[in-house]
Amino acid sequence: MHITLYHRSYPVQGAPESVSLAPFPAHQRHTYTAEGVVYEAVYRELRVTTPDGATVGGERLRLKWGASSEPVLSWAGEKGPAVSTAKEVLELASTRGSGFRLMK
Repeated sequence: MHITLYHRSYPVQGAPESVSLAPFPAHQRHTYTAEGVVYEAVYRELRVTTPDGATVGGERLRLKWGASSEPVLSWAGEKGPAVSTAKEVLELASTRGSGFRLMK
């Protein structure tokens, strides 16, 4: 299965990054200020191959303080059902975890 990760970063060292399984709202403008210079966010779509049967959304990641508002990726892992955030999916794809690949 193929999914799209939505990545937001800034062209400056040490700036925050964000990755999501849902598109960022097109009407929102994101900036980051470093040393008095304001940087506009750079958006990229990253295509990822995931294990067969993976689904986006559905259940939400359960955190100590409640459910996350971000969708998650669910799939049948080697040790049973698995759930990952967008950031974890990007890490799995970058390190070529079982069934995960970044597409060119």
